[in-house]
Amino acid sequence: MTISPNITYIIKIINAGDYSVGKTSLAVRYTQNRFSTSYLPTLGVDFYSKMIQHDEDTTLRLVLFDTVGQEKLATLRKRYYTGAHGAVVVFDITRKESFEHIQKWIEEVEEKCPNIPIIIVGNKTDLEEKRAVSYKDMEKKWGSQGYTVLESSAKLGEGVDDIYIIIAKKVMEKMGY
Repeated sequence: MTISPNITYIIKIINAGDYSVGKTSLAVRYTQNRFSTSYLPTLGVDFYSKMIQHDEDTTLRLVLFDTVGQEKLATLRKRYYTGAHGAVVVFDITRKESFEHIQKWIEEVEEKCPNIPIIIVGNKTDLEEKRAVSYKDMEKKWGSQGYTVLESSAKLGEGVDDIYIIIAKKVMEKMGY
């Protein structure tokens, strides 16, 4: 029996989407398992990292690039897309306009990183009473186009692990692993 060395792959994931949709909260919840009620907008990009076990012999270091959502900083934001292996496009289920901007975010990511896996995430399910976009709407618009669509609550931690586990698996499949 041959023993395979443990291989570690570094996977760069971009969090993209409008300002204040919860990109930072998702990254912090996933990597540090905490949630902050005070909101400080990202200025440029923040980086978060977490090790996960992909299979018996493979460890992944997910490096999450949490990008600024404000349009006036788009030029700065786009610099950080280079070399991304996957993207998570986030919108706020209570703000329909953030859902309507998903196409713009997909195009921006694909301009810098063609052919990478992209998933769509409706965040803030803890605000169900304020919901403006249903899961059915997400599935109809984006699932029908082949995108994986998920919902989450960074505040409650619901669905957050699934987001990054699924995008990591999609990246590894794309790489042939």
